[in-house]
Amino acid sequence: MSRSKTILLLKEKQIQADSNVDIYEQKFRELGNYEILYLPLLEHSLVNISELTNILKNEADNKYRGVITTSQRAVEGLKIAWEQAFFSSDEKKDVLDKWKKLPYFVVGKSTAKAIRELNVNPFGDESGSSEILADYIIKYFSCSSQERENSQQLKLLFLVGDKRKDYLPNKLVESGFILKELLIYETRPNSLFPNELDKLLNYEKKIDWVVFFSPSGVDISLELLKNKLFEENDIKIASIGKTTSNHLEKIKKINVNITSPKPDAESLAKSIHGYNQ
Repeated sequence: MSRSKTILLLKEKQIQADSNVDIYEQKFRELGNYEILYLPLLEHSLVNISELTNILKNEADNKYRGVITTSQRAVEGLKIAWEQAFFSSDEKKDVLDKWKKLPYFVVGKSTAKAIRELNVNPFGDESGSSEILADYIIKYFSCSSQERENSQQLKLLFLVGDKRKDYLPNKLVESGFILKELLIYETRPNSLFPNELDKLLNYEKKIDWVVFFSPSGVDISLELLKNKLFEENDIKIASIGKTTSNHLEKIKKINVNITSPKPDAESLAKSIHGYNQ
């Protein structure tokens, strides 16, 4: 039997499937002999939950046409504020119904699944990146002649992290949208990452692939990985989405072997397995 391929995922935390089996291990195992390792890079803290709660309570009539949440962290913040705003749903049922009628724009299946827990429908989860989502939102509203005529009045609530990129908001504003942007979470490096990397390398296990999930993850880990892992090993690089690949190749001058076309475990597993074949 051939040696298993070892995949190192540089992700904030492990994503669990409904069966409690790790979804990445599950998808790779379906395709071949793979072993999955994790190193948590980032820590997140929610902010401005009280402000978001007030928006949900008091601004349902403020002509919002939709809500944008491009990450699970943003949805986590929205869920907490949602529960605080509508804890007594009988008294606020009319306000709650107005928010539920709006489209909620997301990137990726994991974020879509989190949004569904609020009993609202996600849109754009097949986009795969915020750039494509921006085009999706523009097309979504342009399909309505009434909305198109009133494009200058199209106001969206945009829940963001402190590392968000400019393309999506810039593209929407240029297209006539009004964005109410609210910082909902902040990201900081995991202070234990260097120690955890040393522990992993001490296992003397050959790592075949390193997977980056975000530009901020690249910034936190790349120099340490160069010094301790890349120099003496033939490591293949994978990334989730074009934004992360561009950051690696154009900013950090690191060759990316494959870019997963969608931000989910199945797409990543198929892309790496196809490359190995």
